[in-house]
Amino acid sequence: MAIGNYFIALLGIFACITNAEAAEPDQPKVTFGGFGSLGVSHSSMSMGDYTLDSTIPKGAGLSEDWSATNDTRIAGHLAAKFTPKVSAVLQLVAEYTAENSYKPEIEWANVKYAFTPDAYIRVGRIAVPTFLDSDNRDVGYTYVWIHPPVELYRQLAIAHSDGVDAMYRVGVGEAVNTVKAILYGENTLERSASKSISKDMWGIFDTIEYGPTTTHIGYQERLSASENLQTGVTGAWVRNSDLSVGIQYDPGNWFVMSEWLQRKSTTKISAMYVSAGYRIKKFTPYLTYAQNSPGSFLPGFPPPSSNSIRLANRAQSTVSLGARWDFMKNTDFKLQYDQVKLSDSSNGFLANVPAGVTLYGEKFHVISAVVDFVF
Repeated sequence: MAIGNYFIALLGIFACITNAEAAEPDQPKVTFGGFGSLGVSHSSMSMGDYTLDSTIPKGAGLSEDWSATNDTRIAGHLAAKFTPKVSAVLQLVAEYTAENSYKPEIEWANVKYAFTPDAYIRVGRIAVPTFLDSDNRDVGYTYVWIHPPVELYRQLAIAHSDGVDAMYRVGVGEAVNTVKAILYGENTLERSASKSISKDMWGIFDTIEYGPTTTHIGYQERLSASENLQTGVTGAWVRNSDLSVGIQYDPGNWFVMSEWLQRKSTTKISAMYVSAGYRIKKFTPYLTYAQNSPGSFLPGFPPPSSNSIRLANRAQSTVSLGARWDFMKNTDFKLQYDQVKLSDSSNGFLANVPAGVTLYGEKFHVISAVVDFVF
């Protein structure tokens, strides 16, 4: 939806809710902040591009020796509180997209009605809480890595939905249990040659925090179809489901965390990572291992073509070694080395590999550096 249309829709919702709520005469409390990352990466693979997401048309490797497309972004976040129960947020993010530009796009734009401090309902564009770091997926300063592990996070490119969600939080002894539910959602994801459309999204997600331990489990479903932008033809609608599980233990000086996801559409794919690090004053060295499986085709669909088999098999694994340096307030510097190994029958997630080229079983190396900041 265009930015202008979102503003008009949200203003209408603001008016309806605040009138019903009998807003206080005081002016709304408005706050503004933002975040960003300035990053570059280099890949030793010269026959394909290392990209973090299918919406990024080029990256380090074949197209560019050193590339800023993966880890460079700037964002602004506007929050407004209209009454004790009614608030809204608008977040714009400028990062490299399928249009080969850094044009700002709406990441969040929603209105929240809080029944209590521990229960709310939201309407608008909302983050999909699939993973432990979904709410701050773009905010590099909030996590230790340069970027979340590709093998897991690329499985679900849908970071937000346009619809309705709800949250309920309750204390259970010394633990806090937070349940979020997507009641309805839809999404459109632009790529350079295609557009993925999702509708009838729903899901439920449960997070339990107990001391230094956080566990997260979620399940979601949606109908999706892909439109070829050259021909204008939209394929068949397919039901997708995603089951995700994550756990993090962080007592302060060190941390260990792991997440796993299983996707089902026409294929079944699983992905996981495990990561650990140790904090030494302002430095945090860390180590991560991530992998994803080949896609196995589910029964009930037409026999796959050789091209669909190739597209379904993106299996690869990555060992990452990196360090974070918090050298000044609200700013960090990170350096990360990745060794990526493609499976024996896959080109992995490499983009722009020339037709007919197979890189099965190849290993290549990626070096990345980034400065993250919040304001």
